[in-house]
Amino acid sequence: MDKDTPAAPTSTKDQAADFRRFMADIQQKLEAGEKRLQIPRGTLSDLYREPDYIMVIKIIAALEPAVNDLIAGGLSKGGGLGGVPNKITFAPVADFAADRLQLSGRAGKLELAQRLGMLDDKDVAFAGAVSAIRNRYAHNITNASRQFIDLIREAKRNDANLAKKLFYGDNVDFEGMTNGFVKILLAWSFSRFLESAELRLHVPKGEFLGGLLGLAGRDEDEAV
Repeated sequence: MDKDTPAAPTSTKDQAADFRRFMADIQQKLEAGEKRLQIPRGTLSDLYREPDYIMVIKIIAALEPAVNDLIAGGLSKGGGLGGVPNKITFAPVADFAADRLQLSGRAGKLELAQRLGMLDDKDVAFAGAVSAIRNRYAHNITNASRQFIDLIREAKRNDANLAKKLFYGDNVDFEGMTNGFVKILLAWSFSRFLESAELRLHVPKGEFLGGLLGLAGRDEDEAV
């Protein structure tokens, strides 16, 4: 085909088929997340049908134990002190992280999981952005009935990159977009986070010393 020949337009039927595959992929990944977290089927897989406030709260409630698992997995897969392989699961450290560290923020669970090689920049950005939206819901009861898309637009005034963080680097333009579709996109982002976590839990990428000493070094730098 000549390079200047325009491609045939995608039919409405093709678009509908693509959308069904997109939704099925989200569903599959969310159901896999339910199995890993050992929660009833439908708790996560029907997220986008939940009220907006409940959807965001559920995502955060599922993110935290997922990150706890990543930290425990990263510690147990670590190379050991001094580079000598160890056979010890650092359960006390993992328990401390789960019980005492905040999800986001300085020296939080997300940063530790990332330093252990269990999360990448986009995963951390997504979780932090959802946490910011959750705070808008949780800290002001008048927001409980507001639509998700409205809170995103409002939050973008303080963080111009919020949409890119929420949607894994895609700078979504909300102009003319329905709230329902934005919720589907959020479910897609969350399903991607869960898929990423699942892959890393089965690939030995943890770096025990790099994670813990990196956090300690950061505290020392800030104290100077």
